[in-house]
Amino acid sequence: MTDPGPVTLTTLPGLPLPAVPGAGAAGTDGPSGAPSLGRSLALDDGDLVVDPHTGGPAEIEGLDALVQALVLTVGTQLGSDRLNTAFGFDRLAVGRYALGVHARKEYIRMELVRCLSADPRVADVREVFFQDDPRYFDFQPGLDGPARDRIVRETRAGRSYTVYAIIDTVAGSALTLASGGRLD
Repeated sequence: MTDPGPVTLTTLPGLPLPAVPGAGAAGTDGPSGAPSLGRSLALDDGDLVVDPHTGGPAEIEGLDALVQALVLTVGTQLGSDRLNTAFGFDRLAVGRYALGVHARKEYIRMELVRCLSADPRVADVREVFFQDDPRYFDFQPGLDGPARDRIVRETRAGRSYTVYAIIDTVAGSALTLASGGRLD
């Protein structure tokens, strides 16, 4: 994807996101002692958010802090952070070589698993799939054959794709990140 587009937290209709058995609430030290997902300063499009009550920087914690960190990871070009050159997603390499769409999609899958799993709060990147993959339609049981075919046809003709990554956290919660762009 030469332009990754926005990365968002999303849920797919019908997407089962079971918690790991015995884990507490996401981001908290629940009754079962689930690990915390941390705290961070709140960002809005890369800018610090001001807490209206204190006038200082706003903070976020738990699943919100993890989601913000993962969105930042995928939105940062690999190697652009001078202090941590292994941080980020290498979206420039997707368009660098004359590869077919299938090879580019596989590269994106591998690169997403690499950059998302680098966060110690991520227990597993369960799966990564595109909206024209059969797996996407497993989560869309209401779509009939013609609607599915239309989505696949339009996606492939426009070369504009959305990729979903289902992630399990160390706290036992699960989330789905979505990102989109063009595979030119």
